[in-house]
Amino acid sequence: MISLITTFAFAQALIGLYVLPKQTIFSRQYLYLKTLIALISIHLGVKLFLLSVLNDPYLFGRLNSFTTFSYGPLLYFQYLQFKGKVLSRTHKVLHLVPFVFAFTLYVSCLIGQIPSKNPALFQQIFEVFVYLLMGSVASYTTWLLWKLVPDTQLPRRERNLLLQCSAFFMSSVFMGYCTSFFNTWLGTHWDAHFFPYLAFGIICWICLRFFLTQNYTQSKPAETARETYEKSGLSDAQLQAYFEALEQLMRREKPFHNPDLSLDDLARSLKISRQQLSQVLNQKAEKNFYAYVNDYRVQEMIVLLKNHPGEKIAELAHQVGFQSKTTLNTYFRKVTGYSPTQYQQFLSSPISEPSKI
Repeated sequence: MISLITTFAFAQALIGLYVLPKQTIFSRQYLYLKTLIALISIHLGVKLFLLSVLNDPYLFGRLNSFTTFSYGPLLYFQYLQFKGKVLSRTHKVLHLVPFVFAFTLYVSCLIGQIPSKNPALFQQIFEVFVYLLMGSVASYTTWLLWKLVPDTQLPRRERNLLLQCSAFFMSSVFMGYCTSFFNTWLGTHWDAHFFPYLAFGIICWICLRFFLTQNYTQSKPAETARETYEKSGLSDAQLQAYFEALEQLMRREKPFHNPDLSLDDLARSLKISRQQLSQVLNQKAEKNFYAYVNDYRVQEMIVLLKNHPGEKIAELAHQVGFQSKTTLNTYFRKVTGYSPTQYQQFLSSPISEPSKI
């Protein structure tokens, strides 16, 4: 049975890897999801090789894949991308330190032939790794579920994707613990890999369905979105009035200075629903919430750089509402084509400001 489950999950991951790169919708925005599916396929491929080709149930049961240490961080990175936040390279490396350490230790064990030369030592390493692996997945998914459940700012499809993946990862850890407990204390002989591998296959299917559905919705005619919004009952005159009120609010009160500004906050200020505000942004500004707000932050950042040439960029970024300098760099470059540092250098030189701005 476990070989069938492993084969199912591995095949699902391979299908995802084969189909996903062919979709034209892919961009770096979904890089972490693609990496997650690739690592799951490596994980299950190694397990299937040990079980079916080498016919080694001992290594199959004892050799936990080091790739599991990356599953939680990859989901976390994808969540930050969906939120429009940028994590520095240093922070990414810190999150992936357990993954690198596990890879190094696994390679050392295999090169030194520890499983055959010293089974007792390998058993101790295995037991420690089991708890570390489960702890890593459980901690990241618990944090993600805690953040995602009350989060109403993320688009529904992206939020549901992360919720489902986190829930299945969490359930795989829980069922794995339960299986180990029953085997130890009740003398049962259930395979502890059954539920985790079943969950991995389902997670790959969830990601695959997300991308295929995304491709389908983006291939629809442009009128489809307008037809959907027409059901809201807002006339074009009302949308224009709400948009003008929004623009006045952004220029007069500058709510974007608040780094925690949300779609609900803006909707309450305008005394409309978040669905109506989302419609206004999509149809009148032709932007989503994050792009709209960060455009205002970038424009004010440009003004501050001109008026305060000696000020530190990080301090100015905080003033306009950016939570970090890395997030500022990403959006500033999208709008202007230059980094804030480059723009500041242009201002301090005899050359006029960049032509793109």
